[in-house]
Amino acid sequence: MTAPKLKRMSIDEAIELIETEDLKTLGKMALARKQEMHPEGVTTFVVDRNINYTNICWVDCKFCAFYTHEKKEDAYILTFEEIDQKIDELLAIGGTQILFQGGVHPKLEIEWYEDLVGHISTKYP
Repeated sequence: MTAPKLKRMSIDEAIELIETEDLKTLGKMALARKQEMHPEGVTTFVVDRNINYTNICWVDCKFCAFYTHEKKEDAYILTFEEIDQKIDELLAIGGTQILFQGGVHPKLEIEWYEDLVGHISTKYP
């Protein structure tokens, strides 16, 4: 049995809701919509982890409070072993997905990222 085709709200309707309703009401509305779309009552989720491989970045985005510059005391690039430890911690709690994010490091070449992906795919097949 397929769920009935429900009308999607417009961008203007969504903006109006965000601007006029409180968070609790929005949450109740979202739950009601989910129950309409999935009346069988099954909810799934993904256990994942963000791994910030470096906080070094040259872009200087005005909104970012995460980055630092290469010569600063708190600058880092995680080693593959440190990344492995974070993946192992995730796997230990049943996690299934990793997300990489980090600064735009001025000296990390594409090969570093290729090596990282190769390392992970070999160690965690």
